[in-house]
Amino acid sequence: MIRMVLKGIRQLAVEELSEPREGDTPDSCVRVDVLACAVCRTDAKMWEQGHRDLVFPRVLGHEMVVKDRKGKRFIVWPGKSCGHCPYCRAGRENLCDDMKITGFHSDGGFAHQAVLPALSLIHVPDELDIHAACFAEPVGCVINAFEKLPLSESRQLLIYGGGTMGLITALYARHIGLSPLILEKDAAKIRKISPVLEACGLDCVQETHESRFDLVINVCPDYIALCQAITKVDKGGHISFFSGITKNETVETNLLNLIHYKEASISGGYGMRRTDMERAIPFLISHTRELGMLVEDVVPPEAAPDLLPKVLKGQALKYILDFTEAGPQTVPPTASRDRRMEKKTETKGLEALFAASPTCREVISGIRPLSKNLEADARAKMDEKTKPLGALGKLEPLAIRLSRILDTLNPVIKNKAVFIFAGDHGVTEEGVSAFPSEVTGQMVDNFLNGGAAINVLCRRHGIDLKVVDMGVRKEFSSHPLLIRSKVARGTKNMALEPAMSEAQAVQALEAGMAAFSSACKNKKPDIVGLGEMGIGNTTSASAIISAVTGVPPARTTGRGTGVDDQGLSHKTEVIERVLNFHRPDPEDGMAILKAVGGFEIAGIAGAALAAASRGCPVVLDGVISTAAGLIAYLLNPDIADYFIAGHQSVEIAHTAALDHMGLTPVVDLSMRLGEGSGAALAIDLSDTACRLMCEMASFDEAKISRLRQTAPRTGT
Repeated sequence: MIRMVLKGIRQLAVEELSEPREGDTPDSCVRVDVLACAVCRTDAKMWEQGHRDLVFPRVLGHEMVVKDRKGKRFIVWPGKSCGHCPYCRAGRENLCDDMKITGFHSDGGFAHQAVLPALSLIHVPDELDIHAACFAEPVGCVINAFEKLPLSESRQLLIYGGGTMGLITALYARHIGLSPLILEKDAAKIRKISPVLEACGLDCVQETHESRFDLVINVCPDYIALCQAITKVDKGGHISFFSGITKNETVETNLLNLIHYKEASISGGYGMRRTDMERAIPFLISHTRELGMLVEDVVPPEAAPDLLPKVLKGQALKYILDFTEAGPQTVPPTASRDRRMEKKTETKGLEALFAASPTCREVISGIRPLSKNLEADARAKMDEKTKPLGALGKLEPLAIRLSRILDTLNPVIKNKAVFIFAGDHGVTEEGVSAFPSEVTGQMVDNFLNGGAAINVLCRRHGIDLKVVDMGVRKEFSSHPLLIRSKVARGTKNMALEPAMSEAQAVQALEAGMAAFSSACKNKKPDIVGLGEMGIGNTTSASAIISAVTGVPPARTTGRGTGVDDQGLSHKTEVIERVLNFHRPDPEDGMAILKAVGGFEIAGIAGAALAAASRGCPVVLDGVISTAAGLIAYLLNPDIADYFIAGHQSVEIAHTAALDHMGLTPVVDLSMRLGEGSGAALAIDLSDTACRLMCEMASFDEAKISRLRQTAPRTGT
C-alpha cells in the first residue's frame, strides 16, 4: 500500500504506507480504506504554488470514496467544522470560522488508507458506482451555489467555462429544469468536450451576442468571465460568483455600475455543506452514465505525479485514482477520445502494403499524433493577442494548427512548395468528362511553360513548383520543373476492371513519397501544397469519397470540367455502376485506391504521408486532392492533424470528404480549377497566420486593458 505525499512545491513523492500504531486514530475519527479519489484542480494548484492553509508534508485529495472495516461505503464531506460558531449554528458550516479541510489541514485521499472525521462520512448505496461517487464533492458545490439563486423552471442560465465543473453545472441545471448554455472561449476545449455535449444534449458556444440571461454563473478562474457576466445578465437577474478568479486584476467602476442600473444581484458560492453532498447522491445515481463521460481516465494511484501538470493546464476532464486491487473494470468513454487508432498495424490493407514496401512501412508508421499540450498553449497565446476573442476568424485556428504541426509557439514559414501530380484515367472511355483526355498532357505542357494559374500564384507568393508525371499518356522532354514517375500511360477503365494493380498502387505511393523527399534534399519545405491534373479524375475522386463516407454518388458527383445536366446524370450513373461492381471496403484505403483511384491520386497520398512523417504541414487543394487525402487518412488517421484544407471547392463531394476528416477550409472563393490553385492561396494565408502568431503583441506586452464596458446613461 502507498500514499502520495506533497513534500514541497512540485514535490509529490510516492511512499510506502506504514502500518497504523496504537493512538494513531483520534476518538472522533475513523480509519478507512480509500476506494477511489478524483484529482481536483485545487490539488494541482497546491502542488504548483502551495496554499495559505497548507503545511508540508501533506497527503492531498478530497474528492474520495472510502469504505470502513465493515465494508460500508461512504463519500466524504471534506470539512471539519467547529459546530458552535454562528455560521455552524445557522446551518452554514461551510463558512465556519474554524474550518479544517481534508487534504489541506489534514491528510486526504491520495493514499490507500485515510484517517477521517467520523461526522464527515456520508453513507452511499451499493448501486452507486465508485467513480461516479467521486463527483459528490463538486456536485455538492454546485448545489450549494444554486441554493443562493432564485430558481424556477425554464429560466435561462449562462455558464462561463466548459471544463468539468462547467459540464457538471450544466447537467445539474438541466436536472432542476433550467435551460443552460455553456460559453467556452477555448475552441480546442470545445472540440474535446464535443462528444459529451452531443451525448448529453448540452449547448456550448465560443461566444454569444445574447445579453439577457436570467442567471449567469462563472465556473472558471478568468476574471474577464465575471466582468462579462455583469454585461450578460438581464435586468433583475442574478449572478453566481462561483469560481475564484485571477488575483490582482482591475474591474472598472463603469462595469460595476451596471449592477446598479440593472438591479442585478450577485451571490457568492463557496464550497458546500454536508447536506449538499447528501442531496447530491440521487443526482449521482441518476446521472452515472453522463458523469462517466466526464472521466478523462481511471489510473493507478502512482500515476498522480504525472497527472497534476495536465490538470493544471485545464485541458483534461476528471482523472480518478483507483485504489482497488482490480483497478478500473472498463475504460471510461472519454479515455479513448481522439485515439484515432490504437495500433497502426490494425488499419485495413496495411499488412500487405508493409510486406510489399519497406518504404511505405517506414513513412506511414513514422507519422505521430500532435501534442495536445501545445494546442492549449497556442490557443492561449492567440487569445491573448490585442484583439477581441476570435476577431481574426479562420486565421486563428490556422495559426494554432501550424504551431502544433511545426511544434513551436513561434511558427515560421520560409520554404514553400507545391506539387502538381498528373495522370490520365481510363474511365474517360465512359464519356464522363467535357474535355478529351489529351488535355491532361496539354495542361502539363502549360505548367512547364509557366502559363497556368498555378504558375502565376506560385510566382506571386514565392512558392517552388514541381510537376510530377504519374501516369500521363503523353511523353515529356526533360524540364527543370518536371519529375518523371510514370507508373503507366493512364489507369484502366474502372467501370470494367480495377483501375490499377496492387503493384502499381504501391509504386505510385512510393513515387509520391519520393517526390516529397526530393524536395528535402536542398531545403525541407516548411509547408507543402498538393494539386493535380487529370481529365476524368473528378469521377475517380467522387467514387473514392462515396466509398469512404457512404454518401451516395447522387450527392457526391459534380460537374468536373463542366458537363451539362445530361452529362452529370450519366456521370453519376457510371460512378454508381463502378461502386456496385467493385464494392470496396470503406475502411481499406489500398482496396479503394486499386479499384477506383488514379495514379496522380496515389502520388498525392504518398507525398502527404511523407510530408506528415517529416512534420510538414500539408495543404490539400480541391476535391481530387482531398480524395487523395482520404486515402492517406485510411492508411494512418493521425495524418488528419497535419492537413490544412486550402479552400472550399464547388464540387459537392468536397464537403463530405472534409467533414469525414474533421477539416474546415481556409477560404471559399467558389473555385473549381484544381491544379493546386487553392492550396497556393492557402499557403500564403498560412504564412500570414504564422506572422500574426509571432509578431502581434499580447495585451500585457502592449499594456492594453482586456475589457472596457461603458455603463448606460440614465435619464437624470
